[in-house]
Amino acid sequence: MSVRNKIVAATPLIALIVFLTIGFTTGIWHPTWIVFFAIFIVPDLLSKHFYLKIYPIVVLAVYLTLGFYFGIWHPLWIIFLTIPVYYILFGRGKHIKKIEDKDSERIEIL
Repeated sequence: MSVRNKIVAATPLIALIVFLTIGFTTGIWHPTWIVFFAIFIVPDLLSKHFYLKIYPIVVLAVYLTLGFYFGIWHPLWIIFLTIPVYYILFGRGKHIKKIEDKDSERIEIL
């Protein structure tokens, strides 16, 4: 098992330990649940092409931070509309594979 796979496998337990430690020591349970997002974020951060996956994570972090601290949930959801724009402008298109056969040519979307 590679180091990356070990870290990904340990992430839920680490998130639980962090959540319980912060909760019991400070009594702040409500915003501490955000540590469980690490379960979904860590595998993307450790992937080969993490720069293609980092933008939605940044948008979510900005949304949650500004929402919790300033309470501007309603108009701020609009920033999620920038995610498709980001992928249209900066996506590499590696999900499209051109396959050439002897008789025909086809394109598969992976």
